[in-house]
Amino acid sequence: MRTLCAATLPVGESDVHARHVATIFETAGVCEDVMSRHRPDAGVSRLNARAGDPEGIVSAELARVLALARRLSIATDGAFDPTITPVFEAWRRASARGRMPSARRLRATLGLVGCRRITIAGSRVSLERAGMAIDLGGLGKGLALDRIAARLRRERCGSAMLNFGESSLLAIGRPPGGRWTVVLRHPARGVVGEFPLEGRACSTSATFGETLKAGSRRVGHVLDPRTGRPVRVMAQVTVLARSATVAEAASTALLVLGRSSVAALAARLNLDACWVDRAGVFTTPRFPLRQLD
Repeated sequence: MRTLCAATLPVGESDVHARHVATIFETAGVCEDVMSRHRPDAGVSRLNARAGDPEGIVSAELARVLALARRLSIATDGAFDPTITPVFEAWRRASARGRMPSARRLRATLGLVGCRRITIAGSRVSLERAGMAIDLGGLGKGLALDRIAARLRRERCGSAMLNFGESSLLAIGRPPGGRWTVVLRHPARGVVGEFPLEGRACSTSATFGETLKAGSRRVGHVLDPRTGRPVRVMAQVTVLARSATVAEAASTALLVLGRSSVAALAARLNLDACWVDRAGVFTTPRFPLRQLD
């Protein structure tokens, strides 16, 4: 998935650790076999290559992943949508030429966006129109963490911190004599604070950092799937949820929906969130942030 996966385990029996480490990276590899766009033999790549073919491909695992992605897209009112790939590619190509994509190009690519254009029939999945493409980059790390955690719990792993790309974390149990603590960086300066991560997952997304060039100005890389336009707000959002998959999809969706939607989506998906922008730090009531001096 073109990022790093790391695991922290308490000091213990080396053979037990070796088994857990093997489980972690074996499971991540299986998820990559299904979800990676960077490998032509992966399930998503094969599906994209057959976009517009009603026969699609047969993959029970990909069918389950896309069914979940579709439910999360509907739950976020389309603010999270893995079919946005054609729009992002239009922006990427235009950015390489130092310009914005034309209004005509955006209209054409927006016609290829929408999770309802994914057909799932048992283990067979297909994309309605030629030119459609799926990118599970906004979901895949979280889903992999959920799968890894489930296997570790079956192996009776009592304590572990899983870190996928630094933006997606999941904690199992507690380390001996302490707790798993996350220090949240401020996008502009220093740190926002710290919070415990116990039995939950954490995902952070931001419009800061990576940008696209549009003429003489730069725009953020987070696009609104409903309009095809970059999100204008400069913000960072961190989500805590029982599921790393939900946390990852929700953190992206909230950047699109804006701060005014944080409370409503938190209630809908049973999560907690911390929103940071130039105006300050906003948290839902149960987000356990402790600000540092």
